[in-house]
Amino acid sequence: MIPDDVLLFQILVRLPVKSLVRFKSVCKAWCTTIASAHFVRLHLELSRATNSSSMVVVPRNYQPAVQSNVAKHIMESTPRPNGIPRFTIPLHCDGLVLIPSVTGHIFMCNPATKEFVELPPGTRNVSLLQRVAFGFDPYSGTYKVARHFLRSYREGQIHTEYDVGHEVLTFGDGVETLEWKATIDPPYPIKARTPICLPGFFYWSAAQSVVDTDHGKLDTDVILRFSMRDDTFTVHPNPPCSSSLTLNDLLCELSGKLCYVHSPSPCDVFIWLAQDRDNIITWTQRCHVNLPIPRLLRVYACAIAEGTVFLSVDFRHLFKCNLHDGSLEKVVSMPYELLYDNGEGISVVLSSRLFSHYMVPYVESLLRIGPGCMLSN
Repeated sequence: MIPDDVLLFQILVRLPVKSLVRFKSVCKAWCTTIASAHFVRLHLELSRATNSSSMVVVPRNYQPAVQSNVAKHIMESTPRPNGIPRFTIPLHCDGLVLIPSVTGHIFMCNPATKEFVELPPGTRNVSLLQRVAFGFDPYSGTYKVARHFLRSYREGQIHTEYDVGHEVLTFGDGVETLEWKATIDPPYPIKARTPICLPGFFYWSAAQSVVDTDHGKLDTDVILRFSMRDDTFTVHPNPPCSSSLTLNDLLCELSGKLCYVHSPSPCDVFIWLAQDRDNIITWTQRCHVNLPIPRLLRVYACAIAEGTVFLSVDFRHLFKCNLHDGSLEKVVSMPYELLYDNGEGISVVLSSRLFSHYMVPYVESLLRIGPGCMLSN
């Protein structure tokens, strides 16, 4: 007979979440163990090690008047009667997916357990563009959602003045209710672009200055690093390739480092990596990629494994990139070659409707959403 410790912590812990959710009904002891912090953390560690190349692909309809039923594609039931309002790029951490909508609503779900939560509203934002970050804080062993907002702004003849704020919501700190807590204000207004979370830090792109010229607006951007440990900001330079994060550029995470994806022309992509030594960030160009399909807007990067990154051209055409030599391998044309279950057992494609497909690195986990539910190391 297999001892319980071996059965639970060496065999069952390696099973997918769907099976473990079913096994919780076997007996009270199994239910208690599978729900324990030790079991959940061990399962997450094994999931990271064995599913390093997994991702969730989330479609979003471009039509402004149409709400997205994105939850149908990442879960088996629709959590809201009218679907989810149009949203920006989802964020992922340890099996949890955060979906910031353009209306100010923020949703979090665990696709593996089918848990879905709408977070409480934060401070009123005079801008409709969401600026939200999400990640794990190793100092406190909690998960944090950060939110930037505009209290007000005033347009002048030369530049615009902003009154900006920043707040954080924490999971797993023992507080019974989820609530936003104000931090120090950021030194510059944060741009409406996807931030990056690395252990203990959020990285935002911010507009240091915006000046009107005869040729339009001239932007000078910086990288703001927010420390989850002491709730402070430090200012760091953009890479030398660009003084501003344009619509063609973005930040991402690559092998645990901050990465800058710069696309100065429709067929060229330059990938820069940040080196952080003694609290000083310096940049090095890692790779130059020639795209076989010219981009219309931007190239989105999704890091999966060391030396490998997935590039999505206009959120529609997916390529696998070898960072050692810049070579590309086509993976899928997402509007035409991805199949979706319509809920009646029939597979369909979405090519007849204009969708963008967001890639989210993903690992399965048993983590729950809610006050006191998260785990510490």
